[in-house]
Amino acid sequence: MKLIFVGAAAFLAAGPGALNVAAASSLKVRRTNDQRGEVSGEALGQADAKLSSDAEKKSGAPGSTEKMRFLLQTLKQFDNFANQSQNLIEERHEAVAVEIGHAIDSSKDDGVRLALNQSITSNEQSAIETERIYDNIKSFSESLSGVLRAASLKGVGCEQLTCGLHASCTDTTRGAQCVCNEGYVGQGMDCRAPPEFRPRPLIFEAPDNPLKTVALDMSVAVFEQNRIAVVFSDAAKGHVGRIIVGRVREGGLVDVAPPETFTAHNQKAYDPVVQGSNDRRLLVAWRDETKTGTGWVRGAALGSTGIRGADNALSWGPQLTVCRDQAHKMALIALPHSRFALMFPDKVIATQHSPEELFGNSVFAEVGAAGHVAVKGQYRFSDLAVCRLEVTKITPSGFVLAMRAAPSVDEMDTTIVTNQEAMVMYGEAVESDLVFDPNPINLEPTKTQVWSRGVSLISPNTFAYAYQEGTQVKMKMAVISVNPTTHRMQVLQPPVVVRTGFSPYVSMLNVPYTPKDPHTLTYYQSGNSSMVNVCTWDPIERQLRKCEDFTWLSSELKSVHGVHLGGGKSLMVFSSPSGTPFYSVFGLSKK
Repeated sequence: MKLIFVGAAAFLAAGPGALNVAAASSLKVRRTNDQRGEVSGEALGQADAKLSSDAEKKSGAPGSTEKMRFLLQTLKQFDNFANQSQNLIEERHEAVAVEIGHAIDSSKDDGVRLALNQSITSNEQSAIETERIYDNIKSFSESLSGVLRAASLKGVGCEQLTCGLHASCTDTTRGAQCVCNEGYVGQGMDCRAPPEFRPRPLIFEAPDNPLKTVALDMSVAVFEQNRIAVVFSDAAKGHVGRIIVGRVREGGLVDVAPPETFTAHNQKAYDPVVQGSNDRRLLVAWRDETKTGTGWVRGAALGSTGIRGADNALSWGPQLTVCRDQAHKMALIALPHSRFALMFPDKVIATQHSPEELFGNSVFAEVGAAGHVAVKGQYRFSDLAVCRLEVTKITPSGFVLAMRAAPSVDEMDTTIVTNQEAMVMYGEAVESDLVFDPNPINLEPTKTQVWSRGVSLISPNTFAYAYQEGTQVKMKMAVISVNPTTHRMQVLQPPVVVRTGFSPYVSMLNVPYTPKDPHTLTYYQSGNSSMVNVCTWDPIERQLRKCEDFTWLSSELKSVHGVHLGGGKSLMVFSSPSGTPFYSVFGLSKK
């Protein structure tokens, strides 16, 4: 597989508050004539052929192929120098941007703020000019490489041809040629991600807006093929809950409606989650405090006003209380017939006659045409305390729920304790009821400190479960199948280590490529970079193979969540360290 991604440069240039700071530099290139004189491409090929005479071979002098390869490698190093220099400029630019931003925020003197804003403009202009210099260097090396390759194309095979980044060699009627990999554009030596795939601002705001959005706890859902809904907590406005709906176009651009608030006046929203149905019904769930918060849900109908051009208009129903004493994110899934399942940790308060009871609970709800939520019932899925809930659909009405549960104690022998920190169970909507299989799978019965996790459907009735193990600081992954008749689960691939190191989050994208060519895609953070890990699933050998790590954004993020759009494309919504919300599209393609 080949991952289509964009680096930090696109991100830094995408939104307000981003600026480039760099020291201007220049490089003069002096053209010298070959000792044999300036000749055409055809004559150069003939001259190189003569240099490969027997006398030259006996003397140990390099042949024409070696000379051409050396020259092309030198030009490639020249191009790499320009690319690396540009990356360093962008990194320095981001660092200084953050420092100036902090200085502006902390300064109360209008004169100082004005001077700092002027510094931003000056630095941006300097960075643009410096990048133009490096672009000219790259253009020169690419052009000269193209001339040399064209001159020596005849008789040259792919083993002798060096292609640029994101390009592969192929044999054509004209000989060996470099072509861009699927999803990239260019001439084979300058392949790059399309401009539509670069990170873009999710909200357009004036740079001097004192209440500029600070997006936390971002969550995105895709429904009706290409419609999306994004929810987040806006720290700049008292942590109110806000939602943005839109449509993803073919090129990867997103048409979005202005954000609107889904919480009541001055009510906070932490860890909001959203799901949408194919008949354009939405359900949002959140808690109103970080700890001991009340859990709320609110429904909406999209484009139900009947007004022409108001496809993104939301008709909201009243919000309802579904649980209390919440301190963790809830898990939400959309089901057929405008119904939704919401899973959350719950408890019964201790009384004089009974102790406190901790358990996993769920609400089965239906959203009406006007956004009104009707609760069909509540269903327990665990008799033990649970948290870190993640859910993904397996069939239109079936899903798997990953969780961290409290240890299980054998009733016959209380010394036998089984850890349940990497659990998963099957659930399904059956008519007007929600049913959970009482036979969960426990992937790590002897381990503790299993933290963030994600689950992803990778092929029909087969899903992957990735999680961060804190004891050994490793990210592991298992593959599990669900019997389509009995719904019993079976571990096909026991947990294997896919990377070593800590990440503050681990999550997955559902069916990141195609069901016929199953792959897993796990996104996480490594150092200051946002990464994805892609593995191939071999259903015959029942093994994960060819796991590779890619940097999709050269920056750490305050919040991130992703969904698969189909056709190998995925949509990521995220906020920068300053809280500015963005979106980006990347994809997978065959090499």
